[in-house]
Amino acid sequence: MESLIYFFVYQWQRKLLALIIALSVWFFVSHSITAIKTIPAVPIRVINLPTDKTIPGLMPNGFLSKRMTLTLTGTKDVVEQLEPGDLEILLDVSNSPRESLMQITKKNLISLNPDINLSRHITNITHPEYFLRMSQLLVEKIPVIIHHPIGNPPEGYEFLDIWPIKLSQTVSGPQDLVLALKNKGLELTFNLDHITKEELDIIKTHHHDIYDDEIGFPVPDSWKKIVIPLAINITEQLNDPEAKHLHVNFLRKSFIPIKGDIVSLNVFYPLKYSALINPTTHALAANSFVQYEHDIPILKFPLYGYNVSKLFLDIVKGSLQLDIVAAPKLERETLEWSIDIVNHPHLEDTYVAFLLSSTKAHSGPRSLEREEHYRARFRTYMQDFALYTANQQPLVLDSTLEEKQITIKVPHTSLLPPKSP
Repeated sequence: MESLIYFFVYQWQRKLLALIIALSVWFFVSHSITAIKTIPAVPIRVINLPTDKTIPGLMPNGFLSKRMTLTLTGTKDVVEQLEPGDLEILLDVSNSPRESLMQITKKNLISLNPDINLSRHITNITHPEYFLRMSQLLVEKIPVIIHHPIGNPPEGYEFLDIWPIKLSQTVSGPQDLVLALKNKGLELTFNLDHITKEELDIIKTHHHDIYDDEIGFPVPDSWKKIVIPLAINITEQLNDPEAKHLHVNFLRKSFIPIKGDIVSLNVFYPLKYSALINPTTHALAANSFVQYEHDIPILKFPLYGYNVSKLFLDIVKGSLQLDIVAAPKLERETLEWSIDIVNHPHLEDTYVAFLLSSTKAHSGPRSLEREEHYRARFRTYMQDFALYTANQQPLVLDSTLEEKQITIKVPHTSLLPPKSP
């Protein structure tokens, strides 16, 4: 033990000096050893960009969508501990020309790690060629195309349409990209699977008029997001002021009784058969289904409209006519027939005028758009309109050409009212 103490005490000044010299040599040697490391995906932040300029790929947070790979040479113990999240590239473009080849130096490197001093420990930087191009900043209104929704409406409801039918998105970006986007437009599609029957039922209970079967579902703000495909895809909230009125319209499906149980009948006699088949040779025969009122044939038993609104049926019910097409028995055993709405342009005007007045939309900047919107809905109802019997079966006319008359029978009829879906 004494010999060990003697070893440290004997000439301790020289030994301490030797230790200090050794540590100093180690420190300076270790800090003079260089290393090379490649750092991928280093973010690039742009500052002092002129207000009338932009850079393709510039994100709202000031970073470019493109990242850069840097190869750094410097002090080994510092370089080897660097990670992509420890630094960023800062580009001051206040005095940059419109197009320039960028050279990244130590002045452009920002340490995000307070324990690392890049300017002291980095001696060289190499990177792939990077060409910076500034573009004129352009602000434009881009048309938004609202597509027919995907998915299925809730049970008991039918999708009608979407309003407003036209929206725009104010977009800023590089002039060439914005102009190309303006020609192409933006797209928006809703999914009906995300709307529940309970939500529509609640809206329906708030309607207090007789025409309560057209339901407007307000589109939630979370759906009002749109992808802006410029240099990168950015999702933005719709910024058109009209987007606050955005809603999806549904029809609450039901069997709507035709008051009076009367639909007029008409036989069309084609000219090519007129020598053999005409109103004189083959008139429409009266029976338990077909009656005559003031010499006008009518179909008189309970009928129900389906796939249309109460308002539509109230307007067209007095103009409904079933057309039977006469033809020789050798050509057609059962005669064809169709539903006709007589003078439908006038009825369409009536329908549109009623809705415009009830929604107070007969004036204003979008009154013409809304009018065309209602006209399109009326025409959709005309295409979808169907007649049903009281037992919830589609109306079938079994019409045949007999020896001296045309006979109509209606199979499977019932006088009981149908149940709404």
